[in-house]
Order: sequence, then structure tokens, then C-alpha cells
Amino acid sequence: MCNKCDEIDVKMMRYKRIASQIDDQVLQAGLAELLEKMLAEKASFHAEQSRK
Repeated sequence: MCNKCDEIDVKMMRYKRIASQIDDQVLQAGLAELLEKMLAEKASFHAEQSRK
């Protein structure tokens, strides 16, 4: 796994932990959207690498 993905994974674990500790639905929805964007970002890194 690349360094960028490792950094994203650490952030994602942090956001998931935060989401599990709060009851605010709006904040949870925002965190879920952020996690989806981070997954897409990880996928784009590897899509670029596979094209090379």
C-alpha cells in the first residue's frame, strides 16, 4: 500500500471513531460523505498507478 493510502486510512479510522461516539445525525451524514470521498481518492491513486 502506498504512503498516501496509509495516511488516508489513519484519517478514516479517526473519523469512524468520532462517528461512533456522536448522536448528531447531520454530523454523522457529513462524516459518511467525507469517508466516501476519501475512498474515492484512494481508488484514484491506484487507478493512476495502474495506467502507468
